[in-house]
Amino acid sequence: MGLGASKQRHAVGEWESLWSSEPYMKHRFVLDLESHTVIAGEDRIRGAWWSMRLEHVAYLQQILDETFASIWDEPEEFGFVRRAEIPSWAAKAWPWPPLPDVEDVEKRLDSPDLPIERDEFGHIIFPPRFTADPRK
Repeated sequence: MGLGASKQRHAVGEWESLWSSEPYMKHRFVLDLESHTVIAGEDRIRGAWWSMRLEHVAYLQQILDETFASIWDEPEEFGFVRRAEIPSWAAKAWPWPPLPDVEDVEKRLDSPDLPIERDEFGHIIFPPRFTADPRK
């Protein structure tokens, strides 16, 4: 592998929905082209990017390995862009405890009982803070 290739170790791009029940959802991913690994992912929900659940990242990894294996050698053919560094959104800490499922978030956002939280300056906190399901 030449020096130029090692400088472009990652690829970043968007993907159409992985879920037939959410046909308009978009996803964005960072691929490590050297190790053939999806290293970060986010879902676009209601106009904002949310960290993807680990099992969904693993599912995308499976899809790429089984169906789109050429993405690792030719990411541009899939609309991905090679980059030397991963983007800042992919380098931030994963939320912990895990975020609730997308459907739970949408139900809470649609609820008329959604509490309005304010920060120490009196500004409304949006999106609302969710606690993880303690059973998981």
